[in-house]
Amino acid sequence: MRQLIKPFDAAWFYVERPDAPAHFGPLVILSQPPGSGRGFVRDFVERWRAQRRFAPPFNYRLARGLLPAWDVLPDHRIDLDYHLRHSALPAPGGERELGVLVSRLHSHRLDRSRPLWECHVIEGLHNDRFAIYMKLHHGQLDGVGAARLMARVFSTDAGARDLLPPWTVGMQSKRRPVGMPRTHASRPPRPGVAETLGSMPEVARAFGGLVRDVASGDHPHVAAPFQAPETMLNVRIGRQRRFATQAHALQRFRDVAHRTETTINDVFLAISGGALRRYLLELDALPGRPLVGQLPVNLRDEHDSGAGNRLAFIYAHLPTDLDDPLQRLRAAHASVAAGKARHRALSAAAVDPYTMLLLGPTMGQLMLGLGGLTRPAANLVISNVPGPRERLYFNGARVEQIFGPSVLFHGQALNITMSSYCDEANIGFTGCRDSLPSMQRLAVYTGEALDELEAAVRGRRRLRSA
Repeated sequence: MRQLIKPFDAAWFYVERPDAPAHFGPLVILSQPPGSGRGFVRDFVERWRAQRRFAPPFNYRLARGLLPAWDVLPDHRIDLDYHLRHSALPAPGGERELGVLVSRLHSHRLDRSRPLWECHVIEGLHNDRFAIYMKLHHGQLDGVGAARLMARVFSTDAGARDLLPPWTVGMQSKRRPVGMPRTHASRPPRPGVAETLGSMPEVARAFGGLVRDVASGDHPHVAAPFQAPETMLNVRIGRQRRFATQAHALQRFRDVAHRTETTINDVFLAISGGALRRYLLELDALPGRPLVGQLPVNLRDEHDSGAGNRLAFIYAHLPTDLDDPLQRLRAAHASVAAGKARHRALSAAAVDPYTMLLLGPTMGQLMLGLGGLTRPAANLVISNVPGPRERLYFNGARVEQIFGPSVLFHGQALNITMSSYCDEANIGFTGCRDSLPSMQRLAVYTGEALDELEAAVRGRRRLRSA
């Protein structure tokens, strides 16, 4: 059976290169159940290996032909022993050893002659923990879809048993994933071809308004494609990746956001900007203008757990030109608010064509192999993926953290993704090994930028009370 691939999903295959593969995580850290013993992970893998039924998109293979399409394979045509892999970390089994292994695994492109996924179960983390790292192709799924897949696979019941692996559960059910945040309102169904074509005048007006706002100089917080400064982040990349992590209590983000009348995402962008400012200053590579981030916007409603991508994008400033942490936060808030306001003003029919128009030059640049050789559309992709709000378990194993190793392209050597889960903000840094020296410092600096921002907020409150 053959199934056509939607244009936005197909674009990920056209921009993919052997040294710039288009796959992403998630990386899930779990703790063994108390008293489970040394053989728990081995038995865990063997139970998964016995499950040889495959649901979409785990039974999709890229078809050969003029039009991009999926061949939907029967179960017996899929070699689970290839896709499911069991690894162990060397001692002492810390975050460094896990980061080294995930960096190496994340560097290699998925095999297009097979269904485009791998599942790595990694044992040997200290304190009786283990990890599940899944490689998923962005042509099949977006980050929010992956978070919902994890929420569908796991359970909020610590006593639940006989839970099925991801490839058996799949992405076709319309049941709302457990523990996921509810959206405030369901989006209308995706518009048809006639509605989309009818929205073209609206799309042209919206894009023209963006161009005028940027060209006039009267809207300094508005960010747009190809307004980013050229930096060391925007070069040709190599094949090898680095992956670093940082975890913080999500309540710290909430507290700062509440006290400053901003959002958790604004706080994330502000501390990322602070970390990038310090990192680039140390390398004598900080531009005089703020960096520009490309921010994915989720278009899925709370019941949408289907395969494919449901994304739009906005552009926003990461105020790396500002030294004061509160000024950085205010500038990030203003820039994101401007991008969101323009996006919210679009009708449902106009969202997809506006997104394609916004990304078209970038996609064309990448398809022609010009990424890293011409002016960057953005300095990096920076993403906030809302994950499950409730604690999750899998056959008694407790899910501790969820991170998101992500995609790099020529011209974009860094991706920062925050995955919120339960009471934590889990931030992952995916970078080009050849382009970004000592990238682990970025993760450390993000934590210190959060400390600095919290201190500034407390200082402002003391001044006001005095």
